[in-house]
Amino acid sequence: MTPQTSVDQGNRTASMLPFRILDATPAAPLLLTCEHASCAVPLEYDGLGLDEDELCEHIGWDIGAGRLTELLAADLGAPAVLGGVSRLVIDVNRDLADHDLIVEDAHGVPIPGNRALDGDERRRRIRDFHEPYHDAIDGLARRLKPRLLLSIHSFTPELNGRPRRFDVGVLFDTFAAEAERFGDALSAGGLEVRYNQPYSGLDGLIYSARRHGRTHGITYLELEVNNALLRSEAAIGRVARQVVPAVRALL
Repeated sequence: MTPQTSVDQGNRTASMLPFRILDATPAAPLLLTCEHASCAVPLEYDGLGLDEDELCEHIGWDIGAGRLTELLAADLGAPAVLGGVSRLVIDVNRDLADHDLIVEDAHGVPIPGNRALDGDERRRRIRDFHEPYHDAIDGLARRLKPRLLLSIHSFTPELNGRPRRFDVGVLFDTFAAEAERFGDALSAGGLEVRYNQPYSGLDGLIYSARRHGRTHGITYLELEVNNALLRSEAAIGRVARQVVPAVRALL
């Protein structure tokens, strides 16, 4: 269990903020985002029909990614926007037209609370969670004019029986040279790096970073970290110390 889990488990309230903003007075020309920082579900959704353990597995959030983002923001002097609800309520890293914006099944796990949603409920979740999250990023980007937007995620070390035997993935579409520089610096810090794995930015799977990077003319990348490296506060701290120099080298 990661340090965040107990916080989010106790965070089922009728009114839930769709995002958190960390210190918006930057010392570096960098904006961090973490779309899947929380496994929290508003009380009115009754856990979407899942129990706490299911919600706090990787289907509900990116394990450890939110805490990693907090440490990176503190070490780099960078503002950050973190998602406030579980990706199972609505996935803020998906376009509104994507089939998996609100999933009925997640890697073989049925999500009862997402079955047969009507249009009103779908629009409500977009209005209450998806739009405010992206509005918050837009507001910071306009005001602070960062040079780099880095989206922080984590991935499960095995999916559908297929192991993923590497530490981090650097996801990109347009900024291949910057991705290579970032990956080289991560490798120099002792991390085993892959590019556009376990997901590919070329397949449109960096929606949030791409949306805001293109809107504001910012270089954008996504960092995926194996969540096996993020299972304790000490472990997350070690990864943060490896990532910080790589981000500084990129800046």
